[in-house]
Amino acid sequence: MSRQHLNDFEIGYEYVRKRYSFLAKYSSQYLWELGKAFLQTRGTNAELSRGMGFYFLELGIKMRLAEITPAHKKEDCV
Repeated sequence: MSRQHLNDFEIGYEYVRKRYSFLAKYSSQYLWELGKAFLQTRGTNAELSRGMGFYFLELGIKMRLAEITPAHKKEDCV
């Protein structure tokens, strides 16, 4: 799908997914805090920021699962 067909939320999510997946090496708590910060944005860029925040929260959840589930590999989170 071309970028022109994406809404602001999807653009923010995809941007972070492509450029910041290396943050998976950080703790789930760090990723949750980062996600919450992006989700609190108000104003013109709020929807873009929410997409970014949602990705960080999702990555944090995957990281937490990797921490508590021995069969779940950390490499699967990216």
